[in-house]
Amino acid sequence: MVKAGKLQHHVFYVKDLDKSKAFYTELFDVQFSARNHQDSSAAMRMSDQAMYFFSFGYYHHDICLVQNHHVDVDHGEMLHMSFQLRDKAELQAVKDKLASKNQPWRNGRMIASALLPTGTEAICFQDPNGHWIELIG
Repeated sequence: MVKAGKLQHHVFYVKDLDKSKAFYTELFDVQFSARNHQDSSAAMRMSDQAMYFFSFGYYHHDICLVQNHHVDVDHGEMLHMSFQLRDKAELQAVKDKLASKNQPWRNGRMIASALLPTGTEAICFQDPNGHWIELIG
C-alpha cells in the first residue's frame, strides 16, 4: 500500500489561460511560477495547448492550468476542488472579493450531506471555465 503524504498538484483544462490566470491570482494568494514546461513545450505547441503553473508556496506548482480548446469538461457538482483555508477570516475575505466582482457563490458544501468540521463554514463558486471550487474556513 502506498500512503500519500499530501496532494502535490492539481492539473485541469481551461479555455482561456489569461482569464483564468487573472481569476486565480486575484482570488488566491498564489504566485505565477511558469508558462509551459521545458520538457513539454514543443508537444504543447503542436497540440495547440499551453500551461500556466501557480504555486501556493509549497511546490513549483500546486495548480497547473492547461489551455485546451478541444476538451469539454462536465461541470457537475461532484467534480470540484476543495481548499481548507488557514483561518476563518480568509473565508470572509474571499466572500468580499467575490461580491466586489459580482461573482455568484453559495453557502455550504458541494455535497450537502458532507459534514463540516465544528466551527467552520463553506462556500462554493465557479471559476471562469465552470470548474467548481469549495472553500472551507
